[in-house]
Order: sequence, then structure tokens, then C-alpha cells
Amino acid sequence: MKIDIRIAACILKDDKILMVRHKKGEKKYWLLPGGRMEFGETMVETLKREMIEETGLEISVGNLMFVSEAIPEDNHRHIVNMFFEAEITGGEMRLGNEEILDAVEFIDIDKIDEIVMYPLIRDELKQYINDGKPLGYLGCRWK
Repeated sequence: MKIDIRIAACILKDDKILMVRHKKGEKKYWLLPGGRMEFGETMVETLKREMIEETGLEISVGNLMFVSEAIPEDNHRHIVNMFFEAEITGGEMRLGNEEILDAVEFIDIDKIDEIVMYPLIRDELKQYINDGKPLGYLGCRWK
């Protein structure tokens, strides 16, 4: 088994946050755009590549906001999630062509409590948006 490292971006615009929706079978859920780090790739390179692949947007990467892990009870996966601030610098928003991708859109920050979102970081995300202070390690967030 190996540990996957997923790098994700928090992009804010007009009190909205950029999110992508994944679809696995009948299950749909939202998450911050990003993806799995590849060997020999920096975190910034990963995030820039994944943003173009998932959203068509070019970005600059800012500060590290917080880190979480996702480990299910049966230990079949282990994901380290790293969340960074980012800003759009170019491109046109469009949904990437990965089969798992179902939607990409800016969602009102005050509506993220109403959506299914993984990992379970909505409270910390809102806290960071309000305070702008890094929150460090959030622990395991598998559900």
C-alpha cells in the first residue's frame, strides 16, 4: 500500500468558492479542486496541473492553509490532503474530461453547509476564510 498526497486549491471570488463535483456511481459530492501528486512533481506544480485538468484555469499558488488525512476504518486507503490558497491568473473555466468529474462552479460560501462535501473540512474552511490564519493539522477526516 502507498500513501496518496492530494493537493487542493481554495479560490475565492465575490463571496463564492470554486468547487468541483465528483460522481462515483450514484454518489455525488463536492470538493476543492486539485488532485494526486505525481513522483518528481512539487506541490505547486501538482496544483497548477490539476487545476488546468479539472477546471481549465491557470493559477498562482499562495499559502498553505491546513492539512488533513483520510484513512478509512478498513485501512484500504491513506490520503494526505494539503490545502492551499490560490488565485486565478488565466484560462477559461470549463469542466475537465475525467470521468469522475461532474461539475465545476463557484458556490456561495454561506451555502457550503448545504452540500455534500469531502473531506469534512467545511467548518475549518469557513474559519480560515474569516480569519486568514493557518490552522495546521486537522487530523483524520474520513467519512
